[in-house]
Amino acid sequence: MEINLTKQHLWFYKNGKLITDGDVITGLPTKDSETPTGIYQLKYKAKNATLKGEGYSVPVAVFMPFNAGIGIHGLGNRPLFGGSVYLKNGSQGCINCPSSLVKTIYNNIDAGTPVVCY
Repeated sequence: MEINLTKQHLWFYKNGKLITDGDVITGLPTKDSETPTGIYQLKYKAKNATLKGEGYSVPVAVFMPFNAGIGIHGLGNRPLFGGSVYLKNGSQGCINCPSSLVKTIYNNIDAGTPVVCY
């Protein structure tokens, strides 16, 4: 999986083949919320998770963490993805995806899949 933080776009490959791609929203560009760059591995995938942090508790249909509490998930109440949305309305570091994108990823990804954020 490849996540371009500048372009706010994600590409998911399996066995060298592009499975899906789409616009996302990453972390608000502040010290405490920006999505970290680096090469990670998907830790696991879970259904019906509740993401909790300072000042928030958000239920999500699926969650796929790759760096401590930072992971990939849908967020049904977001009408727009990609572009400059993250500059003023970014996440707490997670990769927010449209429902159709996160569903395709969840149904095809395995624990241990490389996740590259740049």
